[in-house]
Amino acid sequence: MRWLLAGLMFAAFVAIAIFTATLRAENATRRHGLERHTTEVRDRWIELQRLEAVLLDSESWQRLAVAHSRALAAEFERRRGRLQ
Repeated sequence: MRWLLAGLMFAAFVAIAIFTATLRAENATRRHGLERHTTEVRDRWIELQRLEAVLLDSESWQRLAVAHSRALAAEFERRRGRLQ
């Protein structure tokens, strides 16, 4: 009877170990996917900032002043809408 209980306990421990290894592998896979997605988003953000800088450099000072005043007006409207 003791050997039967010992065998069942061993089988339970092996099942728990396999389940734990499966969870860790799934966690590592998802973490890798999330890190890859985060890197892609960061790369896109950097590229957007670079393109915005190129666009601003190509603008004349008059168009830049108009774009700046539009951006300020949009920010003002957004903040006023948030306060209401």
